[in-house]
Amino acid sequence: MTRHKKTRTEKNVDKIKKQLEGPVAAKPQLAKTPVKPPPPKKSDNPAPKPPGRIKKLLTFFRDAKRELVWVTFPTRQETIKSTGVLLVLVGISAIYLGLVDGILTRLLSLVVD
Repeated sequence: MTRHKKTRTEKNVDKIKKQLEGPVAAKPQLAKTPVKPPPPKKSDNPAPKPPGRIKKLLTFFRDAKRELVWVTFPTRQETIKSTGVLLVLVGISAIYLGLVDGILTRLLSLVVD
């Protein structure tokens, strides 16, 4: 006769049932005198020093070089198209801001004069 191996869910259900059926646990009694933790042990080897600035900088560049493997750079055609879109948007923004500036300048000159 083989035993059925309980799944994790069945084990959790059994555990909850035992908790619900079991007697209510009494509150643990607190110690009357405080217990001091033991003093830290002194070792012969001092703690390792944190890496210096130069080591941190070298580690940064090493990690950055590893990350560059995952970068996909745009092709020449994609770069040209993106640059064109950018220049058009900058031109539209310049015209818009120029018009708003001109209108506000005229309105302000009418109010001041």
